[in-house]
Amino acid sequence: AGSGAMSQPANINTPDYWDGVYRREWEFSQADSSSYARDYAPIHEAILSLIPDGSRVLDVACGPGLLCRKIRQQRPAARVVGVDFCSYAIARNRERDRSLGIDYRCLDIRGGLGSLEGLFDVVTMCEILEHLEEPEAVVAAAMTRLKPGGQFILTCPHDDAIPDPEHLRLWGHDELFHLLAAYSATVSFTHFPPPYFHLWMMASLTKRPEPTPGEAAR
Repeated sequence: AGSGAMSQPANINTPDYWDGVYRREWEFSQADSSSYARDYAPIHEAILSLIPDGSRVLDVACGPGLLCRKIRQQRPAARVVGVDFCSYAIARNRERDRSLGIDYRCLDIRGGLGSLEGLFDVVTMCEILEHLEEPEAVVAAAMTRLKPGGQFILTCPHDDAIPDPEHLRLWGHDELFHLLAAYSATVSFTHFPPPYFHLWMMASLTKRPEPTPGEAAR
């Protein structure tokens, strides 16, 4: 008190909050609409172009399952795991996509990614980075689930002061590059025109191989 420091607002990105968001979208038939506001089709197509058929794919913070469903429909030999801490969305995804064989799991990505068994050929993190209090830790945990030589794909709004209390941090090209550069020699960027009122970007990389015992000892 008296220091002049401003307190940070509480982070509204809780399981209860997102349960409410997705419940309203389903109850008002938005999630099944062809004009669903979360269906960023050009971005999803760019992501799909990087996923070989037959891949084992992990979608981190899958939300209403849009990307998981598109991967299975367009890459029918892919094995897809979608995780999210929103129990309502996971339950509805499982019901809707039962015939597609997608493995949906209710899991808090802020500490639970290490519980997933095995490694994945592709890991995606779409529209989640800006919601995280500790994005570096979550990205690091996601990378442990990715095979060396596997593909990591991340999308988020691009450096735009969106007046959205859900968004905790803005990400520009440089900030995203520095977040990801430790995991690969090359980070590739794609920028998208505004679907609504701000720019989006996609960053992708091939995870660098693990060092051989001889290299690690140097």
